[in-house]
Amino acid sequence: MSLFHFDEESGYVSMNEHPANTGFPASSAQLVEALESSPYADFDIIHANIGQLFSPSDDREKDSLIVAQAVDAELSIRVDENNMMAEARLTTARGGKMVTMDQAREALKSAGVKRGISKQALDTFLGQQFEQSPGSAYSGIVAHGQRAKDGTDARFVRLCMTAQDRVLSPQQKDGGKVDMRDLGAIITVSPGSPLMKRVPPTPGEEGYSVFGDVLEPKQGKDFALEVPEGTKISPDDPNLLIADAKGVPVAIPRGIRVDDVLCYDQVDVTTGHIEFDGSVIVSGDVKDGMRIKASGDITVIGFVESAQLESNGAVTVMLGVIGRKRDEGEDFSCCIKAKRTVSIGYAQYCHIESEQDLLIERQVLHCDLRAKRMIRVGKGDTPRGKLIGGTVYDAMRIEAGEVGAPSGTRTRIALAQDWHMLKQKQQEFKDLEKRLTDKTLALKRAQIKAQKAPASNKRDAYLSKLAQNEQQLSKHYARNQRNMKLVQHKLARLLKLSRIKINELMHPGIELTIARDSKSFSRIYPPHSVLLDEGKITQEFATQ
Repeated sequence: MSLFHFDEESGYVSMNEHPANTGFPASSAQLVEALESSPYADFDIIHANIGQLFSPSDDREKDSLIVAQAVDAELSIRVDENNMMAEARLTTARGGKMVTMDQAREALKSAGVKRGISKQALDTFLGQQFEQSPGSAYSGIVAHGQRAKDGTDARFVRLCMTAQDRVLSPQQKDGGKVDMRDLGAIITVSPGSPLMKRVPPTPGEEGYSVFGDVLEPKQGKDFALEVPEGTKISPDDPNLLIADAKGVPVAIPRGIRVDDVLCYDQVDVTTGHIEFDGSVIVSGDVKDGMRIKASGDITVIGFVESAQLESNGAVTVMLGVIGRKRDEGEDFSCCIKAKRTVSIGYAQYCHIESEQDLLIERQVLHCDLRAKRMIRVGKGDTPRGKLIGGTVYDAMRIEAGEVGAPSGTRTRIALAQDWHMLKQKQQEFKDLEKRLTDKTLALKRAQIKAQKAPASNKRDAYLSKLAQNEQQLSKHYARNQRNMKLVQHKLARLLKLSRIKINELMHPGIELTIARDSKSFSRIYPPHSVLLDEGKITQEFATQ
């Protein structure tokens, strides 16, 4: 005969008789052992009642015979702070009922979870009740929101090759060899030729939280096609730029310009200096002492020897630029300046400036360099060219295979030199903020004083003028705050991105300045990056 009986309605397990009457079990431990060997082993044992059964008592009638109870499984729902995930936490039953799918759905509904519920995840989660031990707790994600998918910005697809594309893709001869001087026919376009296609921005896709809130996407930014000289928008397609004149296509941001083109076999004393409103292509060399100035791109297939090139576009020299060795303080005999990117095969004893990137294919020796963005010496994703001697006056980023020479050749490099100008602007904006604040306080005092004066037309006119001045000051103050934030953003970005990356070796003799911190290096270093960390120049080596 069983010691216990179970009341399904109340969920309690009780002893059939008081152990004092039957003599068994003889102790609370023996009773617990009997429970654990019974069909009610998973139930929640009520130790307080069991202890009372075996304690001395004059009135056994008051002792409760309830020794255990069935406890149903419990389910709770927690939503993360971003309202994008719902986590269910379940404590398994101890002799009681498991959580059903309907109960789980009701719990989610009560928690406000409406969208993103995964039936499969919920089913798997509830199924773990059969595997977990009684009274244990586990959790799992049962609902996911969907983040809004931001739209894409308007983009621009080039539909024609440019002269620079042709230079970077010389013609192949029989046998697979490449003739670096053979560019094929000059790239030209005629009126009506398609130049660039604008792909409009997309609006993005809405997302949702687990509460069912709609998450609006960030629409893609819209940019219009630039319509420079020699081009027009197609009458049949507002997103298509076509040529309006015959000439050479030159890539610019968000458009293509069609330039007149001037072509020479070489530039020397027989051609004289060249100044041209358009692009210039030289299929040979630019000789000693010559000068080319162009509003468009300058492309040279051969060498530039102690000559001057100045372009409002890009400069490309396939083979190299070479000047004469000079004394300290003497001007360079070879000088290259461009508003856009400068691409050169090789450089020695030259002054080179770019307002964008400076790309040197093989090596640069004893040159003065300046670029607004990047200086790269070498080809591909891991450049392995050599930067030896000379001075880098400014750049944001440098990447090369080797910097310096084993002999310890002095190589001076300065990065992030716009820092000084930005700090000066920042101080100017702070000074202006103080002046505007002082003027605002003075105006407030004047308003208070005027308001105390007897009412009159003159007083009212004066107060009206003060109110207008206050509005103007507020506008100036708001604009100054925007400027301060913009300068702060530029400073942070400059310091974050400025670095030099060495892919092979850094040799002794390097004198490096980043922003206002300087450091000299007197030994050889393996591949690593040098950057600014908390205002100090720091070396970061790749971990194996």
